[in-house]
Amino acid sequence: MTLGILGTIFIFVENIAIDQFSTQASQYLFHTALSHVLRSPMRFFDTTPIGQILDRFSKDVEVLDYKFPQSYRMFLMTAAGMIAIIILLLAYYFYTIIGLIPVLAVFTICSTYWRQSAKVVRQHQVILRSHVNSIFSEGLSGISTIRVYQAETLFMSILTNPVDEMNKVSYLFQAMEQWLTIRLDLLGCMVIFIVGMLVVTSTIHVDPAVAGVILSYTVSLALQSQFMVRFQANMENDLSSVERMNDYCQKLDQEAPRYNGNVDTSWPPKGEIEFKNICLKYRPGLPYILDHFSLHINAGESVGIVGRTGAGKSSLLSALFRIVEIDTGTIVIDGKDIGQLGLLELRSRMSIIPQDPTVFEGTVRSNLDPFNEYAEEELIGVLSKTGLLRLSDGKVDTTREMVPSTPISPHGRNLSHGQRQLLALARALLRKSQIVVCDEATSAVDFATDYEIQQLIESEFSKKGRTVICIAHRLKTVLLYDKIVLMDAGRVLEYGKPLDLWLQDSYWRTMCDTAGITKRDFIICTEKSVPV
Repeated sequence: MTLGILGTIFIFVENIAIDQFSTQASQYLFHTALSHVLRSPMRFFDTTPIGQILDRFSKDVEVLDYKFPQSYRMFLMTAAGMIAIIILLLAYYFYTIIGLIPVLAVFTICSTYWRQSAKVVRQHQVILRSHVNSIFSEGLSGISTIRVYQAETLFMSILTNPVDEMNKVSYLFQAMEQWLTIRLDLLGCMVIFIVGMLVVTSTIHVDPAVAGVILSYTVSLALQSQFMVRFQANMENDLSSVERMNDYCQKLDQEAPRYNGNVDTSWPPKGEIEFKNICLKYRPGLPYILDHFSLHINAGESVGIVGRTGAGKSSLLSALFRIVEIDTGTIVIDGKDIGQLGLLELRSRMSIIPQDPTVFEGTVRSNLDPFNEYAEEELIGVLSKTGLLRLSDGKVDTTREMVPSTPISPHGRNLSHGQRQLLALARALLRKSQIVVCDEATSAVDFATDYEIQQLIESEFSKKGRTVICIAHRLKTVLLYDKIVLMDAGRVLEYGKPLDLWLQDSYWRTMCDTAGITKRDFIICTEKSVPV
């Protein structure tokens, strides 16, 4: 009775301790790994398949939360059971040690060989599962394209082959388990035979009741050994998940700190930007995408950046926002080297209207003003300026969908690409940043809307003393701008006023001629410029 109560208390305390410590460890690894992934530079996401990241935070977290504690608990129970049975045998039939030594030697060899093989097979299975997740994620993100081109059969064949390979590895693992089962059963039968012969022949006098108990425990020894080896192998395989999560916790490169505390709340007061001989490449071993690039943008200027694909236009914005850190040179905004600022301190002082805007699930208000810093009237004002909302006699036209309370589905699927770009423009209008960056901000709207947006940018940003940097492939987009930067091979090829460059024998003139732009287009844009 007393032993039973003590055993129950011991098992209860053991289970509580394992669950408590494993949960704390799992939470620590998960939150630390997630924090490090979110703070990783862009090259990590460029070189790491999305399926691998999903696998870390799905399958590996499941292992940490449930499978590893369960395997560890069961391994302790089966190992303790095996040790107790062996001690019981040796206590009454000491000479069984003569037969147990070779049996244990063969058991150790078989279990070690199987565990090493199982570890390799499990690792290969993890790689194949990550590959399947990557293909499946690509299919979900491009499902509309697959349907348009009626490539469902092709995609299914592309997905089926990796799934088949993953299943082959699963069948191989099951075959390996049967291989181990057969050998451990044979070893268990040998032990049962040895003990049975000792009991039947009465070589050693033992009470028949005790002999029966020993024989019954010996019969369960084979099953206990199989469970112990399997749980030990599962535990070692689960430790691979711990190792992979720990790699995310310790080995991922991190971005610069968010705060450095050496910038005023009013910075930047003017918006003057100077690029001083900067060089940038995305990863070691790759060529420079910006090669000794130098440019000075005066405060309040609107500058259009044009050039062929691969000239380094978007990379210039990546350097400005420190999405990719420059190798050499400096970028100075209003007298401060941005390399000495915290990332949040830098990025929160500028606004960007991206080519592929990001919209989150929620409402229009939660996307424009996630921290509830602006009044409802201000939200309605910026929505009406961008054309997303129409006002009738100063009141909201409820027949239009785009109001602050309008729900937005995940990834903005209920909005067109053009609406998402206009929403990003409204966000920039609301923030009133001194520096506004446009990366093909009107690539998904028609020419008439493009012109209206450029007029809006000029009236709301340029003519209010804000610095505007615009990347454009439509050359007519930047005819109203103060300066044009023509880039090629990561350097400034030409820089000046649009009309002045056009009047010269310049590469800008060649590009305008190719696009059908004449001097009359410059004059029309100037005449239609909206006054303050």
